Amino acid sequence: MNRLKERSSQREGAVIVLLVIMLPVLLILAAYSINIAYVEAVTADSQVVTDAAVCAAGRMYVQTGDKNAALEAAREAAARNPVAGQVVPINMGDLEFGVSVRESLDEGYSFEPLTEGSEMGNAVRLTTLSLANAPDAVFSPLFPTLGTHLEIRPQRVAVSTQSTMDVSLVIDRSGSMAYASDETPDPYVNPAAAPPGWAYGQPVPPNSRWLDLVASVNAFNGFLESSPQSEKLCLATYATEASRDCELTHSYTEIASQLDSVSYQFDGGGTSIGYGLQSGLSALTDAAHARPYAVRTMVLLTDGHHNTGMSPESMTWALKNSGVTLFTITFSQDADQSRMANLATACGGEHFHATDASQLQSAFEQIAKKLPSLMTQ
Repeated sequence: MNRLKERSSQREGAVIVLLVIMLPVLLILAAYSINIAYVEAVTADSQVVTDAAVCAAGRMYVQTGDKNAALEAAREAAARNPVAGQVVPINMGDLEFGVSVRESLDEGYSFEPLTEGSEMGNAVRLTTLSLANAPDAVFSPLFPTLGTHLEIRPQRVAVSTQSTMDVSLVIDRSGSMAYASDETPDPYVNPAAAPPGWAYGQPVPPNSRWLDLVASVNAFNGFLESSPQSEKLCLATYATEASRDCELTHSYTEIASQLDSVSYQFDGGGTSIGYGLQSGLSALTDAAHARPYAVRTMVLLTDGHHNTGMSPESMTWALKNSGVTLFTITFSQDADQSRMANLATACGGEHFHATDASQLQSAFEQIAKKLPSLMTQ
């Protein structure tokens, strides 16, 4: 019995000694594992911040062309999203401004920095060099590394690109568009600028809303034409009925030509916004002309209230199901601003209102700058 007790005592002593020896080792291994997990978490969170910052920078750059404003936007995004209690540093040297294009569905976007003297690009690349190369590491391990030199210096990369787009212009050519922006349409009184004996079916009167629109669309097309990516445009117009006037094309002069044709023979009619959206969508999704890799965008303009045909809201599901972002513009105080704003919101876009030719052109320019951007790396 005494021998058994002695052996048991010896075993207990050996276990205690083993625990004393192993406990520090276990603690070291635990600390090492936690540090590794921490490094991975900081690296992942740094990528999230990089993505957010480059999106903000890209949006600001496309809208303003100002590189300093893009840098400030990136810094503000980083400040709103600290990593482990620290703000990821971003300096001008971390940003590259360039052109990012995609040629086919089978290819990704390819980023090329702007060369000396180049015009504005459509993409921003952010590489966290200031974070990776800081004199003192911004992030430190949670636990001591027992002499091992461990620094957390994540170098993350992200690219924001104003995407390749197919754009459908859906334009109101109803009778009220023959009047000036500051006139109240009257079916019994011709537009003030109309020549004596003028009637619908003749050239639209000077100073009309329609001609203001044509000038604004041409400016919009010019803005897209000067951008580095390759947008295609199509045109649908509507009054009591709607028509597909121009299929998706790289030739913006075709859009201008079709608008001029309406100007030369302005028939007028009611306002069927639903039919206009339907025609615009059919042109935008026509497989013979649409690019499967392009972002789909629609710009709808009206100067009045929907008053005939299918309702605009009946097209909401079809637009969303086809991946279309809808921007709406109302022109003149006669337009149904609330309804068009709700329609744009339902389809992921934005609403603009204009009361004169200058505001109308500004609305089209703002839309051109707001066209969708993508994370392409």
